[in-house]
Amino acid sequence: MSLERPPADEQFRLAQLKSLGLIDMGRQPSLDALVDCTARMTGCPAAAVSLVDTDEVWLQAVHGLASAVLPRAQAMCSHTIAQDDVLEVPDLCADPRTQSARALVDDGWRLYAGVPLRIDGAKVGALFVLDREARGLAPEQQQALSQLGEVAAGLLQGASRLASAQRERARLIDFARASGDWMWEVDADLRYTWVSGAFEAVTGIPPTSVMGQPVSNAPLLDPLGDPLPDGSSLRDLLSRRQVVTRALTAKPTARGVLQVSRSAVPTFDSAGRFTGYRGTARDVSTHVTGERQSRGQAELLRKLSSQVPGVIFQFRVMPDRSLHHLYASDACRAMFGVEPPRGAEGGDGAAVCRALHPADRHGLLQSLVEAGAGQRPWYRECRTLREGQVRWLELRAMPEARPHGEVLWHGFAADVTARKEIELALRHGDQRWAMAAQAARIGIAQFERATGRIVLDPIACANHGLPETTGELQLDDWLATLLPEDRAGASHAVVQAFRTLGSIEARYRVPSADGNARTLEVFAHCVLDDRGRATGMLGTCRDVTQQVAHEQLQRDKETAERASQAKSEFLSRVSHELRTPLNGILGFAQLMALDRLHPLAPAQTRRLDSVMHAGRHLLELINEVLDLARIEQGEFRLQRAPVDVSASLRASVALIQPLADNAGVRVHLPETRGIWAEADPRGVEQVLINLLSNAIKYNRPQGQVRIALQRDEGRVRASVTDEGAGLTAAQQAHLFEPFNRLGAEQQRVEGTGLGLVIARSLAIAMGGGLAFSSAVPGGSTFTLELPEANEPETGTAPGAPRPADAETPDAGRRRVLYIEDEPLNQLLMRELFRSRPQWQLEVAGDAREGLERLDGVAFDLVLIDMNLPDMSGLDLIRRLRATPETRELHCIALSADAMQSQIDAAVAAGYNAYWTKPINVPQVLEGLARVLG
Repeated sequence: MSLERPPADEQFRLAQLKSLGLIDMGRQPSLDALVDCTARMTGCPAAAVSLVDTDEVWLQAVHGLASAVLPRAQAMCSHTIAQDDVLEVPDLCADPRTQSARALVDDGWRLYAGVPLRIDGAKVGALFVLDREARGLAPEQQQALSQLGEVAAGLLQGASRLASAQRERARLIDFARASGDWMWEVDADLRYTWVSGAFEAVTGIPPTSVMGQPVSNAPLLDPLGDPLPDGSSLRDLLSRRQVVTRALTAKPTARGVLQVSRSAVPTFDSAGRFTGYRGTARDVSTHVTGERQSRGQAELLRKLSSQVPGVIFQFRVMPDRSLHHLYASDACRAMFGVEPPRGAEGGDGAAVCRALHPADRHGLLQSLVEAGAGQRPWYRECRTLREGQVRWLELRAMPEARPHGEVLWHGFAADVTARKEIELALRHGDQRWAMAAQAARIGIAQFERATGRIVLDPIACANHGLPETTGELQLDDWLATLLPEDRAGASHAVVQAFRTLGSIEARYRVPSADGNARTLEVFAHCVLDDRGRATGMLGTCRDVTQQVAHEQLQRDKETAERASQAKSEFLSRVSHELRTPLNGILGFAQLMALDRLHPLAPAQTRRLDSVMHAGRHLLELINEVLDLARIEQGEFRLQRAPVDVSASLRASVALIQPLADNAGVRVHLPETRGIWAEADPRGVEQVLINLLSNAIKYNRPQGQVRIALQRDEGRVRASVTDEGAGLTAAQQAHLFEPFNRLGAEQQRVEGTGLGLVIARSLAIAMGGGLAFSSAVPGGSTFTLELPEANEPETGTAPGAPRPADAETPDAGRRRVLYIEDEPLNQLLMRELFRSRPQWQLEVAGDAREGLERLDGVAFDLVLIDMNLPDMSGLDLIRRLRATPETRELHCIALSADAMQSQIDAAVAAGYNAYWTKPINVPQVLEGLARVLG
């Protein structure tokens, strides 16, 4: 196969090699060093830089070859310059392009790899390597060859321009010699007195234009044309009156800015007085440009070498297995901590071996000898040990057989500690994953789409209820392991995942040996090939049967909590709706009973008593239902503190004494004092009143109630015993069921069936309990048990009665504003205030009207309903507290909302007190008296 000749325009460019000075520019040390580096980095014994002319090829710089001039038709470089990138021929014997270049094959060369060299867009030659072994370059070697080709082209271009500059300089020297150079004289004031005619030939400026002008104050430049660091100028230098040699400055001319080099000597008269300077000047712009380009190419080569991530080395293995390092790059200092060896006598040749980890030295040398004997590339990972720190190295080298059994190795060492740490971390991670998967019973499954085969690991087999030896099964067999109702969904999920290249996240059920279904949680995603096609799936399966059961329990718990919340909200609403009419019924009934001006007839009084009794019974039922709801919701807030139980008993007996008198029951209170328990004062009295009222209601006619109070082993026990009929075993089993009155409703005994439920809940909440014993006949005994407490040292005990806050009455008439939208409640409050003419009541039907009445008018008290049509009671009190005029106004909430959370919210918003409906007329009058006087 004949070689194609380059096109005509390329012929024209290539024919200019000699005119560019490339062919006869002589040896270039930088190119020699580059070729040597190229051979080492590619592991090849031969490398060269060639220049390709129209008919001939010159080997300008060589390594492992002899310099020569070859016919272009017999050189592989002709093919290289036809490429845009690296041309690689792994085996010259097998490539048809080498038929006319048999000289390389005949010399035993097999590998050829070259990259074209471009100067100003024209391909002028190639950088190539040769190896006697048929092989290909590694990707990093090809990249290095391409980058070194760019450096070689840059060096050629710099050499060409430098040669051109040198020729130009020679011409200028000849011209200077022929014309007397460009010379100049200045006087003692450094003003030009004479300039030779060559000045105009170089600068294009007539000499007469500078006569009498001062020397330029231009900054002095360094050889690269940059200002000197000290900022000195030409005039500063001449003012020293010393010899000036090659002072470089920039001079603007008609032909552009020139780099001018000046040399001069000072002149003196016969008396030794300074008279000026005589000197020469030369345009050295081309030289400066060449120097810049040369420095730039050197810097480029330095940067490229510094980017090599490791150490380039050369060493020799002798027949006795001794190892001699011949060369190592500068990175040897950082990697091994020693100066790099240079030549057979330079550096510490054994330093690298000493730096190796002791456990890796023998195996490394053995593998090196074996690779050298077979002339194979050598690859090894080993460790270094320096100052207690271990680093991992990756070593690669190519052997070169030498006489007398020696092997010369050209190689490269890289620090791969980070990669090894990642590998070790991954290995440890795999181990941890295996342990975690074993602990969590996470199985792994792989599905091959082409064969329909599913491979399960032992854990996955166990999760599916299959023997561990099953291992493999088809997709249909896997679907058969699921419950029938889950198979269609699983099959559809697989098809959908392949269609969308997505994943599967689902739960499926499998039968278990005990007849119950187990739930498996499956996570799987598609595995894609290089073209993005799904070839299978990889996933995990985990038995989540217990988790599913827990989630169901959590949902049931949340459902129960929502139901309990709904019940509480319902009870609160029902309480509000019932309290509102009861407020009118009981309020007006109390007013009628208290009316001394218009007393009722005896028969009407009895009927009114029946109305009030029925209303109070209904109110008691509502209160107990709300108490039970508060306890269940945790809203019955208890403040545990030392409580004098004996004082609480006396207070409770005093409250229920009227009930005992009406029933004809005698209550025996023990004479005990100062028995303290850790409890809530209000809670203790509520439990005791409940127990005492039950003992009275369920006693025999003319019966007795006995109370016992004692301390025992850190506990305080208060017992209430009645002489009633007692409870049967069946009744005792249902004693604490809400609304279960155990048949008492048939005996017309008043009650709700909630008292004992509330009493026991309060006792437990205070850290105690409620016990009972009963016999038929024989009566019943209920015992409140609380933890004992020490008596407080000083101050009023929390359980002791506290005096009511009183304000000093004022002789003037008091004004009260009642904000209420319900007409019946307005009427009731007006009737109540009629009995107190010293108090003036004004009524507002909504919040807006109430705010208008408060604007500019002083009131002593404001009663506010919490459910107004235009604004809630909370919003209203916040507005009043935010206004300076009403910030200190005494405000009391009056509402049918009786839940503790509602009361707490109102007090927190700014109310001074909270009264619930239906009102107790005497108590309301007493409360008003405390506030108004």
